[in-house]
Order: sequence, then structure tokens, then C-alpha cells
Amino acid sequence: MRKLITCLSLLVVAAPAMAEDLDIGLKGKKLSARLVVGGLSNPSSVSFSPAGVLTVCDSANGQVVLVKDGKAEPYITDFATEYWKVDAEKGTKKFKLGPLSSVWVDAKTLAVTNAGVGDGAETVMFYTGPGKAADGESTNAVGPTSDDAKDKGEGNLTGLSVSEDGSTIFVAGQGSDAKTWVLSVDVASKKLAGLASADAAGIEINSPMATMPWNKTSILALYSGAGGKDDGLIVQWNVKTGKVMKKWTLPGLTDPMGFARVPDARSIVVVDNNWSLTEVKAGRLARVSFPKDATEAKVNVLSEGLRGPVSCAFGPDGDLYIAQLGTEFDSDKGQVIAVSGIKKYAGKKKAGAAK
Repeated sequence: MRKLITCLSLLVVAAPAMAEDLDIGLKGKKLSARLVVGGLSNPSSVSFSPAGVLTVCDSANGQVVLVKDGKAEPYITDFATEYWKVDAEKGTKKFKLGPLSSVWVDAKTLAVTNAGVGDGAETVMFYTGPGKAADGESTNAVGPTSDDAKDKGEGNLTGLSVSEDGSTIFVAGQGSDAKTWVLSVDVASKKLAGLASADAAGIEINSPMATMPWNKTSILALYSGAGGKDDGLIVQWNVKTGKVMKKWTLPGLTDPMGFARVPDARSIVVVDNNWSLTEVKAGRLARVSFPKDATEAKVNVLSEGLRGPVSCAFGPDGDLYIAQLGTEFDSDKGQVIAVSGIKKYAGKKKAGAAK
């Protein structure tokens, strides 16, 4: 499905020649980091078009932007936004959210979650060119799936990924913890529906944050669990049956929110937000592999100096692009940074693989 990257597209994502290295405490000698773009507000997703253009959900600003020559250019604007939390004591609204995830289905079509409209009303929107949020074609919304009175339906839709043949979009849903869902969209019919329920499978860990096609019959889903607790989980789901194939704990990671497959490898990288509603804490970047027959993933922390990382994706240049909140959320401190050398670094050690 993905086309060959042209030289021109590589120029789109490449950092300026004199880009200054960032100090994020990288532990590999051949690893380095640089700033790609700043001035974002609660950025929530990074992805690349088939032509290699970096695409970012600038969530609190209610827009999706394309990054070219180090500048964020609005692509889809005017998404609804809402505040995720309210301080019970002060009544202060915190963590403003709009579109949480976007992914290119093909060279012309961008899918985006309109996560600022509230649980039970959120959908996945499709766009074939620049414009406003209302211009897109929408899926259906998914209403309550449990008897819990607090269950308003699926919301905070995030973690989009696309099947290899482009026919299906996978979605992480965070509507109600009463029944936690990974959902899917049939691209042809634009139908959004539940695919796999953690609760139905006896999995108590909730908050799915990201999805990833793993092979022809399965996906991986990343669960962050409870804030501040070491209870993150990766589950391999059979996409045909909605059943669990394997699952792995992530020791040492408190709030994993994004992952990406290392190019030409069977290992992945995970970004750990280390979530707090009062401040942006130091987050982690880790390489994760799956030893054969183990239920605990092997976690190799590469950095503990990120600032609220929430999403990551490898670019056509082989670098890992990370969206992070920056030093302060609900501000203009959000960034996308790039880490170089991971592919070579990860390839030094043979890792077990989920099959």
C-alpha cells in the first residue's frame, strides 16, 4: 500500500542541516535527538503520508497540521475541543483535547478522530484534501456497550492504524472503563464497531492508547492502565475472532501511550508518558521485545528525559518522530522531536518475536 518515498518527500521530513541536538538523556552512544517543530498545544498523534509528509494532531488547537521545512501548516481546522478533566477542588479545567489521532488510508485520504465532541458522539472522519472539520465524511458513533450508568458510549478515540491492505482502520476507544474496547472501521462502508473487549476477555487493565497491525491476522494494542501505576500491557488480538492471542506486561513503564514497530525488525519502541494531571513529568523511550513463551516483555529504556511523550512513528528517513507535551500542557510548549539511530541500535541484539 505504501509507495516508494521520493527524494522530495525526504526533504519534507529531514531536519535542517544545522539542527541542534536535544539532550533527552539518551543511553545509546549512537543515538541523538533533535527538535522538528514546536509551538504546538497538547500534540497527540504523529503519522506520515505515503509521500512522507509528517502529519500531527495539534489537539488543543483543534487542528491537524502538516510539517514542512520545520513549520506546521494547518491542513484540517476547526475541530471541536473539550477539557478532559476538571480539578474537583479548584474547578479548574485541564487538558484540552480535540482531534487525538490521524492516519493516512491512502495517498489522498486522511482519517481523523474528532475526539472533542464527547463520549457517544465521537466518530472517525475522512478527508481527501485540506479544509475544515465539518467538511469530512463521517463514520457512525458507538453508543453505550454496558449497563453502567456512566457509560455514555465510546469516546476519546485515538491510536489509529491501518491494515496492510487499507481496508480496515483500528481504533483505541476510551469511552467507559466498564467495558474497554478496541474498535475497527470498515473503510468502504465507513462503519465503526467494536472489535475486541478487554473486559470480555477477563483483562482488568484498561485505557487502550494505540494500535498496530502485527501480521495478517492480528494487531497489537497498547494499554496504559491506571495513571502512575506500573500496569501497562500489550495485547495481541486476533482481528478475525476478537480473541486474545498473547499478552505481555511492560515492567518499569508507568503510563505507556504510544508505540511503533522498528523498521525491518520484530521489536517495537514504546513512549511512556509518566502521566500527571498537575504537571508534565519526565517520560521514557524504550525498546521492547517479546521473548518466546514469556508473559513479560523485555524492556530496554533508551531515555528518561522526554517531556510528556504521547505518540511516535518512524519516518521514511528511519528516525523515530515523537509527539510530546513539552514542559507544560494546555500551552504552546508542545513539540515533535526526532530520535536518530534507533533502527541500527535495536538491530544489535536479537529479539524474540510475537508471531
